[in-house]
Amino acid sequence: MQISVGNDIVDNARIKRALTRYGKKFLTRIYSETEIEYCMCKVDPVPYLGGRFACKESFVKAIGLGKNEVIDLREIELFGTEFGKKKLVIHGKAKELFQSKGFDSISVSISHAST
Repeated sequence: MQISVGNDIVDNARIKRALTRYGKKFLTRIYSETEIEYCMCKVDPVPYLGGRFACKESFVKAIGLGKNEVIDLREIELFGTEFGKKKLVIHGKAKELFQSKGFDSISVSISHAST
């Protein structure tokens, strides 16, 4: 069964505050190394970080986590070209949980707001 994930709206100012206040600690808690490298090479990484955060949050809501189910957000990665189709790739426990709920494929949509 396929799951299609929309997109939560994330306030980019909130992402910017977290990045300013917590820096690398914030990044390494939420994003994979690949995502960090991609976003941080941008002139303004905030919209890229915000979009990825929104997709991760939307994915977690879409699969319907139970009370005791926890996912490491770094196991949910958004890949794709800047203006091309994006792909959500899941790993580890997140993938096991995804599959245990009967899902086998996923599609994702992403939008950005100004910072």
